[in-house]
Amino acid sequence: MAYTRDIYRRVQDELLRRRDTALSEAQARREEVHRRNGELKVLDAALSHTAMHLFEAATSGANAKARMEEVRRENEALLAARVELLADMGLPADYTEVHYTCPACSDTGYVLTSMCACQRKLLQLEALRAGGVANTETQTFESFDLDYYNDTPAIRHRMEQNLAAAKEYCEDFTPAKGNLLLMGGTGLGKTHLSTAIALRVIEQGYPVIYETVQAVLADFEYDRFRNSYSTEEGRAEKYLEVPLLILDDLGTEFSSQFTVSCLYQLVNTRLVRGLATVISTNLTVQEIQERYDARLTSRFLGEYRVLQFLGTDVRLQKR
Repeated sequence: MAYTRDIYRRVQDELLRRRDTALSEAQARREEVHRRNGELKVLDAALSHTAMHLFEAATSGANAKARMEEVRRENEALLAARVELLADMGLPADYTEVHYTCPACSDTGYVLTSMCACQRKLLQLEALRAGGVANTETQTFESFDLDYYNDTPAIRHRMEQNLAAAKEYCEDFTPAKGNLLLMGGTGLGKTHLSTAIALRVIEQGYPVIYETVQAVLADFEYDRFRNSYSTEEGRAEKYLEVPLLILDDLGTEFSSQFTVSCLYQLVNTRLVRGLATVISTNLTVQEIQERYDARLTSRFLGEYRVLQFLGTDVRLQKR
């Protein structure tokens, strides 16, 4: 899927930060062990000349093969001695090596010429943040605190069921997983669980778009009035083809024949294509029936698994 230039820039900055951190931390560890053990410093100095010695051996004429084998044996002996010295210091053999966040690509973002999975995940996370999801580090399944839902045993039980259903939705995710409709008042955890779903699905390698209904409809409207001669790619098509679309705040959009038509196109197209959608709303079932026509209502209430959120506004409880 396409990302903005700013998202790519932030991801490249993060990859560069990771590389620089890994290299500087490795250098600091090397300096540490050299201070603690002068013999190790001498060994590392000798090992640093291995490449030069191999080149000299390879160009030594008739004795090249024998000389290269001798250099190889010397190098192996130095490495073995190094490992032993580190062990005597209570350190692992790879203590001074560079420990990248992603060993597959050494934090470059690419494995040979292919984009690494770590960069794809970073792009997805940046896209979520760009879409207004600011708490990707804290809004996880693990941080969803059921103790905020102890108003009654029935409310606690319902929210336990919602958390279990959200987790199950992400297990072995595929675009054909189905759809969820998260319903309930403000501050009851709908955004928290929506974000947790997005993060878990991204971890499995699937693209996710998390966006408000207003922003999605704005893109549909932009495409409607876009100059027919424009070479710019349409903005709304991505919502029709992403494996998981998470729509926030259904019911807060300005209601008109156009917006209802766009919502129907979006919802119905994704159903026909068998793509997963999660929608959150503060509306009740009755309000959905009053606000939208029968075609949309039947899809929201008939094609989506409804998770009803109950309790007292968590934000108010945290004050």
